[in-house]
Amino acid sequence: MKIEPNLWQLYLQVYFQPIQPIRFDTRGAILSLWNPHGKVLCKDENQRLSRFWQGALQRANVPYQLLWGGDQQMQYRELSAYIKCDLASGYRWAARLNQLGFYFVEDNQLHLYNSSDKAQSDVVTDKFVSRLIFAKLPKQNQAIQPKNRA
Repeated sequence: MKIEPNLWQLYLQVYFQPIQPIRFDTRGAILSLWNPHGKVLCKDENQRLSRFWQGALQRANVPYQLLWGGDQQMQYRELSAYIKCDLASGYRWAARLNQLGFYFVEDNQLHLYNSSDKAQSDVVTDKFVSRLIFAKLPKQNQAIQPKNRA
């Protein structure tokens, strides 16, 4: 199933902020640990999901590094994991995490792939480091559904 064009364009405008020092000296996938199926969840649900998927990666003996993926100002950001793997493994992990799409880094290029439709993909940039930012994160995060106040 194709990702809707407006959402695809948003995905192409991605930036990443490492949470810890990251080496992108090999190829690998960047996968969101939050908001499966593109549905914005609350903070507690996203924290539960991120703990679950980090545990799943550890149990599978897959090394990972955490980073934020979002817009350039990080006003919308999702906790993500960079895992060293081949493209086929990236597709498998994206499907397990119920993500609509995922990013793949190879030879300093950043690619965007639709998790369920291999015909839909794009090169985001030929210089992956141009999509890394290091700034103070905003207090608010639009990737988290606000709590209902009664």
